[in-house]
Amino acid sequence: MKLEKRSLFLEREESLVDLWLFIIVNTTILALLINILAFHYGTTAVATNLLYIPIVIAAYWYPRWGVIYAVGVAALYIGIVALLTNGAVQNLAASAVTCFVVIGVAAVVSSLATHMRKNEVKYRGIFNHSEAGIGLVRDSDRSVVEVNRRFAETLGYVPEEAAAVPFDRLWADPSDREHFFSLLSGQGNVENLETRFVTKAGSPRWVLLSAGQLADDQFVCTIVDITARKQAEEALIIKDHAISSSINAIAIMNHDYTITYVNSSLHTLMGSQGAVDFTGKTLWEYVASKDIGETIKEALKKKGSWFGEICLYKINKKSFYVLLWINLVKNERDSPVCIMASFIDITDKKQMEAVKRQALEQIEKNIEQFAILGDHIRNPLAVIVGLSSLTPGDVTDKIVLQAREIDRIVTQLDQGWIESEKVREFIKRYYRVGMRDKENASVPAEFLAK
Repeated sequence: MKLEKRSLFLEREESLVDLWLFIIVNTTILALLINILAFHYGTTAVATNLLYIPIVIAAYWYPRWGVIYAVGVAALYIGIVALLTNGAVQNLAASAVTCFVVIGVAAVVSSLATHMRKNEVKYRGIFNHSEAGIGLVRDSDRSVVEVNRRFAETLGYVPEEAAAVPFDRLWADPSDREHFFSLLSGQGNVENLETRFVTKAGSPRWVLLSAGQLADDQFVCTIVDITARKQAEEALIIKDHAISSSINAIAIMNHDYTITYVNSSLHTLMGSQGAVDFTGKTLWEYVASKDIGETIKEALKKKGSWFGEICLYKINKKSFYVLLWINLVKNERDSPVCIMASFIDITDKKQMEAVKRQALEQIEKNIEQFAILGDHIRNPLAVIVGLSSLTPGDVTDKIVLQAREIDRIVTQLDQGWIESEKVREFIKRYYRVGMRDKENASVPAEFLAK
């Protein structure tokens, strides 16, 4: 840490430190020689002021040693005065006062220089290690004076390269650049301007730009890379449009199933006039069966999703069937964020299935009636044959012959009944005939009436 601070202390004009040491030593020697000559010629009033020059320079460039150097020079000066004036009290007193003033000036300058360097270290640290990109720009020619590491990295440069690029060339949109300089010249600062800069590779990058005027024809600007945020915003806009314009009816809910968003397709599906119809309401207020609601809740807790057919109520309380797909939406930490449900209207399909089922049930009844009818035909036929045998002759033979033909036809009907049993089993298995009462137990009566 000490080495870092020392390097920061010496960062400004490090190449001149040795030169200033040479100047301090030589100006001190020159000031003392001039004071010796002044005592020789008796004109010391002005010469003593020359001691301030090396003392101030030493206190500024070497604040830790400034006071010590001033004490050393003051002691040497008093020694010279004592030697040249033979220890005259008046001259010693005057030189002592001068030395005290010199030491005081050195102390003040050293303190100010130390404070200035501490501030320089602090602000230089902020400049170099800030997570925001910081740059100094000369206002007159718009040249970049200095940038920190973050500024350069945001645009794909190293600091030395970024400082060599004119500020005007960093902009992707000339209109944004002119707007920025218009605001800066008009009000002296710019805050949170979203614009695009061009990277070293030539690709645009979104930044949040702020700037403020400084002295010496300069302004400071800070940039924060918001490219990822802008891309996320664009992705959200695309996804929001995809959801809002989807042909599927979609609803988004809180963890307690309170509806927070519905798209236009769901408004149409539910017969809604606007979002006010769903404000503060839960999904279960539109579900016809409470049992299916508990099933869905349990499935979401265990599996995170549920898919199946469900009966709902429209805004006008009319019932209809939908195919529901409901899911828990989770974040990257696998924590639930919201619940999303998608609805597809299958009312027409359910009604067609109901009509088909009724037709197949009627077929089953007809098959049963055919079997019963065969027995009913054979019974009177046997009576007819028995009665005809009581009257012998050609008529009897004809009656028996026709009776046998009728019996053969009935036998064919019986064989058809055997085949119909297979059809009946097929109907029960694949068309769920015979399960109507059980299946429709939770279906609203007005829907079945359709």
